[in-house]
Amino acid sequence: MKEKNPQGKIVCLVSGGIDSPVACTLMARKFEILPLHFCLYPYTCEETFFVAMGILNDLRKKVKFEKVVVFPWPRILKTILADREHRNYACLACRKGMFLAAELLCAREGASGIVTGESLGQKATQTLPNLGATSRGIKFPILRPLLSLDKLEIERLSKKLGIWHEVHAGCCYATPRYPRTRADPGVVDEMLDELHIGDAVTKEFENVLEVRTFKEDFKNYLETLA
Repeated sequence: MKEKNPQGKIVCLVSGGIDSPVACTLMARKFEILPLHFCLYPYTCEETFFVAMGILNDLRKKVKFEKVVVFPWPRILKTILADREHRNYACLACRKGMFLAAELLCAREGASGIVTGESLGQKATQTLPNLGATSRGIKFPILRPLLSLDKLEIERLSKKLGIWHEVHAGCCYATPRYPRTRADPGVVDEMLDELHIGDAVTKEFENVLEVRTFKEDFKNYLETLA
């Protein structure tokens, strides 16, 4: 197992897509890595989760982290989607909720920061106003090593680092048709408060799955979420 890095530990949000494994690998040069994966099932297909676990298992051979923390996210996402008045804010509320979950994990594990694979303008949540809205008030620094790179640059970097996969996870059935691109931070915070997302995240944090061998019973885990 990799020795602890003197720079400390950071929590890396890893979806199983192209970007977040690259961000995780880059930050592993300076920090001890703790990947955090949000399981969206049944708001995504079973295969997506298994693809993500396969990518993380391969990533461990490169980065040598101790474990992956899988956070059950469907009940929180269901609560967010119930607010139809702010449907176009759903992705932003979801993203900030994930940062709240990462805060809890940082506090529990003694980590000093949060890493994402966000790239400026690549998705609706990744416009500059929306990055500000989802980051506001988060207690730990959010590090975005890929922020200024475009998709082709990130793909090339993934291949150069030796972590490229032809098949990636990443689909979500809950994405609104017209997501907000210039969010009012106050609306995002009000949504989280009115829906009690902070309390829901704290409650669901008790049900996280720690993956250490990648031989865990993932099928049964998904059944408990469905």
